[in-house]
Amino acid sequence: MTLPPHSLSPLPEEHWDSQLDEVRAQLGAVLNVHRVMANHPDLMAAWTPLRQHIATGGSLEPRRRELVILRVAHRTGVAYEWHHHVSRARAAGLTAQEIEAVRLDGNTTWQAGDLALLVAVDELLDDFCLGDATRISLEASVGVEGILDVVVTVGMYVTLAMLINTAGIEIEDDL
Repeated sequence: MTLPPHSLSPLPEEHWDSQLDEVRAQLGAVLNVHRVMANHPDLMAAWTPLRQHIATGGSLEPRRRELVILRVAHRTGVAYEWHHHVSRARAAGLTAQEIEAVRLDGNTTWQAGDLALLVAVDELLDDFCLGDATRISLEASVGVEGILDVVVTVGMYVTLAMLINTAGIEIEDDL
C-alpha cells in the first residue's frame, strides 16, 4: 500500500541536522521511526538517552524487557514494533512459543515473574496504574527499579505506537 505524501515522512539521513551526528552513532541501525523523529532534532536528541536506557540498559534483563515491549506492541496493534522486537526477543532467549504466547490473554503457562510483567503491561494500558497485587509481585521479581523501568518502558512504547500510527511508518524493506 502506498501512502500519500506526509508531513511526517522519514527524513533521509543526508538531510539530518548536524546536532544528530552523535545520536546517529548511538542508534546502531537507523530505522524509519528514527528517520521520522529526525524531523525534530531537539526532540530526538532529548529522547535518545531514555531510549538507550530502555533498549540497552535499565534494570530489566533483556528477556523480560522484550516481554514487556512485545506485549505493548501486541496490545497497541503496532506491527512495526512487533516486527522489530521478535528478533530481539529471540536473541534474548524467548522461544517462538513464548513469543506467540505474548499475544494470549489469561495465559497461565508463564513463570510467576514473567506473568507479572504481562499483567503489569495490561494494567498500565487499561488503568494507567499498577494494582497492588501486581506491584507487590513485580517488586519481588524485578525490584523497585524494575517497577519503574516497566512503567517507563510501557509509556515510551505507547508514545512510539502513537508516533508510528500517526506517521504511518512502514517496516523497512531491507529488514
